[in-house]
Amino acid sequence: MTQRTLQPPSPAAQPKTPVMPRIPGVNDKARPKRTGFQLKPLIAVIFAALLSTSGFALWLSHRRQADLRPSEPTAAAPSGPIRNASEPTTSYTNPNAIATIDELARPWSSKRFTFIDPQSHNSVAAMIIHLPASGSGQSFWAFSLNTPFSHCQLQYVTDLSALSQRFAFPAGHPMVVSECDGIIYDPLKIATLSNGSWVRGDIVRGGGIRPPLNIQVEKQGNDLVAKRME
Repeated sequence: MTQRTLQPPSPAAQPKTPVMPRIPGVNDKARPKRTGFQLKPLIAVIFAALLSTSGFALWLSHRRQADLRPSEPTAAAPSGPIRNASEPTTSYTNPNAIATIDELARPWSSKRFTFIDPQSHNSVAAMIIHLPASGSGQSFWAFSLNTPFSHCQLQYVTDLSALSQRFAFPAGHPMVVSECDGIIYDPLKIATLSNGSWVRGDIVRGGGIRPPLNIQVEKQGNDLVAKRME
C-alpha cells in the first residue's frame, strides 16, 4: 500500500478574499476632529488687518491736510502803524485845546483833562462840564479837581440815586462832590467870594471854604481852550 504525502494547497488553490474598491473619504480612517480654534493664525490675521486700516487712515488724513493747506488764508501785513486804544483819536485844530464842542455835545456831558498853568507850568487835574443852556448858546464850566486847603479830589456824580443814598441829598441834577469830607458843589449856582468876585459851583451841603478853583475856557472854532485858572 502506497502512502501519500499531503501537500499544502498551492496559493492559487486558497480562497481569495475579495478586495474592496478604494473610495476616497470612505475607506480612509476618520481623522480626529479639532475641538478648538488655532488662535495664533487668527491673531496674526487681525493684527495685519488693523495695521492696514490704520495705515490707510493715516495716509487719508495726510492727504486731506495737504489738500487744505493751499486754501488757508494768509495774514496780510499791516499797511500802517497800529494805534493804541488808549491814545486819543480826536484831532484838535488848536494844540492847547482840552476838548471839542462835538465831544461835549450833550448837556451834562463831561471830560477830564490836565491843565498846565502857563506861568508856573504846574500840571493840575481838571474837568470840563457842558452845562444846560439857560438861554441861547452853549455854556461850559471847567474847574480844578483839587479842592482848596484839602487833600481830597473832587468827583463828578451824575447818578442822582447815589447822591441820595451816599450823601442824603435830594439832587435834581448832577453835582460835584468831595467824598472824603461830604461837601457838595452845585454847578448851576454862583457864589460870591470875599473880594466880591463871582465863581461857579456854590456849596449846597457841607462846611467847605469856597467853590472849586475855576478855569477860564474859550471857544476857538470847534475847540475848547483852557486859558488860565483863578
